Amino acid sequence: METYKIMGLVGSPRKQANTYILVKKALEEAATVPGAQTELYELAGKQIGHCIGCNKCAELGRCVLKDDFSELLDKYIEADGIIWGAPVYHMSIPGLMKSAIDRMANMLSAYYMNSGKDLPRYSKVCGVITVGAHRNGGQDLVLSYMTDSCLMMNNVVVSGMTLAGAYIGAAGWSGQPPDFLAKDNVVQDDWGMMSAQTVGKRVAEMTRIIAEGKAVLGEGLSSDYIYKHGPEKYAPLK
Repeated sequence: METYKIMGLVGSPRKQANTYILVKKALEEAATVPGAQTELYELAGKQIGHCIGCNKCAELGRCVLKDDFSELLDKYIEADGIIWGAPVYHMSIPGLMKSAIDRMANMLSAYYMNSGKDLPRYSKVCGVITVGAHRNGGQDLVLSYMTDSCLMMNNVVVSGMTLAGAYIGAAGWSGQPPDFLAKDNVVQDDWGMMSAQTVGKRVAEMTRIIAEGKAVLGEGLSSDYIYKHGPEKYAPLK
């Protein structure tokens, strides 16, 4: 049986808060699928500057900014499946997560294009999770943004609970009284917690299908589909 790694990426600037709870629940469900190995990674407390558009990543195969981004990139490269989690911040994702996505997407794209190649046809299996202060508080916009970002990096995105209306991903609600700002309010949202579990399981199941398929196809599969190393593993481009 093939093994594969599922990473839960929590984009909230608050440590172990509502987004963390949903992603953790998703990973717990993902771990029930045979072969799945899970890891949770929080951006909270990390120093990740915004992309400065210097295009040095195309020349060097790595980002020139010295911060915590390289650690995140290594974990992203190592993962076979990723569960993206972000709270709703002004109808979008938090700035910290936006900086991480900008840096990651720009660096990967610049490196491969400068090598005369496109991004690998298959990168990761992804699922998206969000939580807002209200039941209808911009969750669809955040889910759509993360889904689009995943697709731009040639990822395979799974759906949520389609028949229950969570067709993009899992969306929780954390604004319940009496404490509207509590870091664990989302546990009261049974529907949100259940939809997070579904996303976690579907990410793991699809990752397993692809891992087993790659093992069966072996050398018959085009190298364009292989994505187990990243720009920082290459020698600098000339």
